[in-house]
Parts: sequence; C-alpha cells; structure tokens
Amino acid sequence: MKVMLVNGSSHIHGTTMKALEEMARIFEEEGIETEIIQLGSKPLADCIQCNACRKSGECVFKTMVSMNL
Repeated sequence: MKVMLVNGSSHIHGTTMKALEEMARIFEEEGIETEIIQLGSKPLADCIQCNACRKSGECVFKTMVSMNL
C-alpha cells in the first residue's frame, strides 16, 4: 500500500507540511510507503482536451508552467 499526502498550502515549509511529514513518518513506521505532493505553490490548469499529450506525451500546461509562462 502507498499513501499519497497532498499539501495544498502555498507555504511549502509551513505547518501543513510539518503535519504531513509527521503523518508520513507514522505511516512509514508501520511499513506503509508514502509520498508527499506539493500543489499549493503551483498553478493548476484543467484539461482542455487539445490532445497534444497524445502526440508529445506531455500536457501543454505542464510545459507552460515549467517555462514560467
């Protein structure tokens, strides 16, 4: 089993992250794999069904974010 923990706060090293890190520690002590995903500091775009990902294998919005557009 793997547990995904999501931080929606824009404060990457804030209290929410500290709480998630504590939960991850507890899960891992019990032998449960964890992954913390930081979303709060990144812009999110909805799928516009442009199908560019079918050609390139990557979403156009991911490219735009990495280019800081």
